[in-house]
Amino acid sequence: MNRKRGLRAAQSAPQHGQIIILTVLILALGTGFLIYSMAGLRSIDYIKGAKTDAALTMAKEALIGRAVADSNHPGSLPCPDTNDDGTAEIFSGNACPSYIGRLPWKTLELPDLRDGDGERLWYMLAPAFRDNPAVEPLNTDTIGNITIYSGNNSTTLTTRAAAVIFAPGNPIGTQVRSSTQSAACAVPLSASIFQSLCAGNYLESVSGVNNANATGPYISAPPTATFNDRLIVIDSVDLMTAAETRAAREILKALQGYKAGSGGFCDCYPWADISDGIANDGLIYGRVPLISADTGHFNDWSNAGVTIPQWLIDNNWRWVFFYTVAPNQTYDHNSGSLTVDGVSGKYVVLISTGAAT
Repeated sequence: MNRKRGLRAAQSAPQHGQIIILTVLILALGTGFLIYSMAGLRSIDYIKGAKTDAALTMAKEALIGRAVADSNHPGSLPCPDTNDDGTAEIFSGNACPSYIGRLPWKTLELPDLRDGDGERLWYMLAPAFRDNPAVEPLNTDTIGNITIYSGNNSTTLTTRAAAVIFAPGNPIGTQVRSSTQSAACAVPLSASIFQSLCAGNYLESVSGVNNANATGPYISAPPTATFNDRLIVIDSVDLMTAAETRAAREILKALQGYKAGSGGFCDCYPWADISDGIANDGLIYGRVPLISADTGHFNDWSNAGVTIPQWLIDNNWRWVFFYTVAPNQTYDHNSGSLTVDGVSGKYVVLISTGAAT
């Protein structure tokens, strides 16, 4: 009997060992699958995040590029798209129909930009930067007035945003985004509209700051179960610094054109202006005389074959630049050139005041 029990015990020991090994193997395979799945999810999240970041960046660059190239109001931006056709809305009087809506990707000549979850981007515009004559003068003295918070509303990213672009992500909570079902929607339109046109079905709030409102403030925060907005901000300093560069090029081009075209009466640059846009005889330092150039002998811009772009005048760009002409480059041709950074022999210096903060 003892020998049989000993034999059975000896036979069962390998079986127990096999069971333990098999259990460990199953656990290892299960853990490996879990690790692989988590890594896969992280990879998907990374790809979606990268796509969202690329779309937001492309939208920001397109808006700034469009602002700089605008033919009448460099620095201005289009109205948001409120019916999801990709086109900026036309003005209602002097105002945009809404200052929050979809990014007008067709107007910006962009592809149909989508975030990593396949949603179109949303866009908010500060009214002072709309492309309308009512905003004039629009120049580097114009400051954005939209506040952007970070985290839990304790940090302020900026108080001078000119525009904000949002990536809404997947629906959260009770958000419904049907393009056929209607819903009461306060933003962007106070009416019953399609759910897909209602900002509240795309954008959320954190710490009492609601990204779906039409006037700001807005908030950027880490994703949670109740918030997944991503956003990028166009600060008015960034926007108007780019517009200022264009204005400076146009002004220098006009001054150089005057010099080149004035050979018949002075071969010189115009006098500077004190304050009214009209050159003051004998003044070598002041503002650029964009309204009327003069050499002291009634030689206006047109006498030198130069046409000043009307937007430079209408938007008071002369107020945000200072102009100095070397004495030897004036009608009087006195002695003396200008020195910049230790280098002499300069004819003209144009100094910008920079974007207001």
